[in-house]
Amino acid sequence: MRTDVLILGGGPAGGMTALLCARAGLAVVLCEAHATLPERVCGMYLCPAGVALLERHRLRERTGPGARLLRGMVMVAPNFQRLVTQFPPGDNVPDYGLSLPRPELDNALLGIAREAGAVIRMGMRPAKLMRTTGGWRATLPNGEVIEAKLLVGADGRKSATARLLGLTLPVRRSRIAIHIDRPARIRTSPLGEMHIFDDGVYVGVNPIAPDTVNFSIVSDPEALHGVTAVNLINDRIARSPGLCELIASLPADAKPGVTFPTNARVRAAATHDAALVGDASGYIDPLTGEGIYGALWTADELVRAVTTDWNDLPAALARYARIRAQRHRAKSVLCEVFQSMIRRPRLANSVGWLLARRQGVANSFIGIIGNSYPPSRGFLRMAQQAFTL
Repeated sequence: MRTDVLILGGGPAGGMTALLCARAGLAVVLCEAHATLPERVCGMYLCPAGVALLERHRLRERTGPGARLLRGMVMVAPNFQRLVTQFPPGDNVPDYGLSLPRPELDNALLGIAREAGAVIRMGMRPAKLMRTTGGWRATLPNGEVIEAKLLVGADGRKSATARLLGLTLPVRRSRIAIHIDRPARIRTSPLGEMHIFDDGVYVGVNPIAPDTVNFSIVSDPEALHGVTAVNLINDRIARSPGLCELIASLPADAKPGVTFPTNARVRAAATHDAALVGDASGYIDPLTGEGIYGALWTADELVRAVTTDWNDLPAALARYARIRAQRHRAKSVLCEVFQSMIRRPRLANSVGWLLARRQGVANSFIGIIGNSYPPSRGFLRMAQQAFTL
């Protein structure tokens, strides 16, 4: 079987890439290793910029018909000072994010990709994958051979495609992320929450329903030495008045999902005949929903590049790699600033106090986190708000 694009991985990055390629008139085959998409360990949050991307491609209603709108974030400093922020409207970006349960999102994207003409092979991890003079040849476990001009790796943080291409770099430093859905003790508000503790551990709470939250905790791996994930979570709930009010301690038999390492590094997001999208193209420690947005955004940028210049694929892929690298650098700087701040409780408390003095400054700050505008523009807005009477 001959095709234009072969995609490995059926998560949001792979599904979005397949969908957009098929809509652009390219022949697409997507291979997903699982026969049925499994539950994913993630925060299940999509930032306002991600909502705008879905709307631009007429996908908003079909990918999240029952998704809950999130109007902003509650930031809780180590001294338990609460700061309520609202997502500001940006350029063609709405003032809300979404709670998007998985794997409903992934299955929706795969279904729309099928409708657009993409061929989806579930439960099919290539048994053999090799370069040819004209692109790539994959042999599936059932003996089917697929030849493609372009290979796309959408196979996550531990991407086998990135390793095959020689693009994987060692992880410099990583934290561990633990996720679990829990019933809420009180009716939840349409606001995400981030609770920062005095030792640099932070908790994200995503209200996926009026009576259910997605709980995420991010810490250094050493925090789990000698304790279970359940004990770590219960310790943080007990320390926080806000978390105690919202959710009960986990029972001993609870099964939270654990992600480690939480980041991934690559030399580049593309070669002359292959590309990486989503977490496979590089991922930094989690802030607020960067994973799902990054999956959709990289798919959009890749397809835009290759469909603009399909006849000169190496140039198109080089352009995509440059754009991806620029975006990753900006987010890495923001992540490092954030990580540095939360490891210094006095600084975190001071930043919370300063943001609380001007609501406009606080909203602009959360606009940066929510990708409503680039960091440079967001910090400029913060400065303007700070000095506006």
